[in-house]
Amino acid sequence: MSTKQRIDPARQRGINNMLAVREVYGKEKSPYAAIPDSRRGPGRLTGGVYVTLQAWTVQLSLTALLGPDGGKLTSGYGTWAEVTIPRRQSITQWSSQALFGMDLDLMLDGWGGQVSIERQVSTLDRLATRQPGMLTPPSLRIFGAVARPSTRWVITGFDWGDALRSTRTGERLRQAVTVHLLEYREDTDILSVPRGPASSTAPRKYRIKTGDTLKKIATRMLGKSSRWPDIAKLNKGLRGPNIPKSWIGKTIKVPNK
Repeated sequence: MSTKQRIDPARQRGINNMLAVREVYGKEKSPYAAIPDSRRGPGRLTGGVYVTLQAWTVQLSLTALLGPDGGKLTSGYGTWAEVTIPRRQSITQWSSQALFGMDLDLMLDGWGGQVSIERQVSTLDRLATRQPGMLTPPSLRIFGAVARPSTRWVITGFDWGDALRSTRTGERLRQAVTVHLLEYREDTDILSVPRGPASSTAPRKYRIKTGDTLKKIATRMLGKSSRWPDIAKLNKGLRGPNIPKSWIGKTIKVPNK
């Protein structure tokens, strides 16, 4: 007989879950419950691959089959815009980091065991709505084979697909649904983002004289007449290279470089 001590399977699963939580969150506070066990349910339409949507602050979670389309990122790789410059070629400017979005394809499935999934549908609805004692709907984490597993999400909507119902009770036994998700960011997350170094090139000042144009000022102050739009951007009301007579004697801002 072997003298090795056998570890209880339930205890081993708990240890594995604890290690998984540490791997995902590190020293960060983990959600209400540990990472759920993987399991295979009736139907197994997509090979038995499950994902779990788990609320961050309340005891509320849903485990469902991952649909054929899985989780597809729909946004989050930055906001680019075309900037038009008068009489010059337009440039491409990156303005900000967009929040990530994802469409999660799920299948709520109790068909193989003829089990109603109405409770799962209700749970999914609760994950997207404000709960008693909360100011907003809960944010959540997703455990499973999806992109960006450490991201916190909020549900922004559903697209309900085909459903199978019990001929006896009329309750749903299978329901396809696409969950629309948006990355969750708190104000504290934004305030904690390090700011870029403060610019040491503060704008200079220039007093407008009779006969001045922005092109002449740009040539004198910046070395190139073509840089007059840079001056116009710093001064509201100046839209073209010519300066209105009412501006004579006023002080305007000019880029330092």
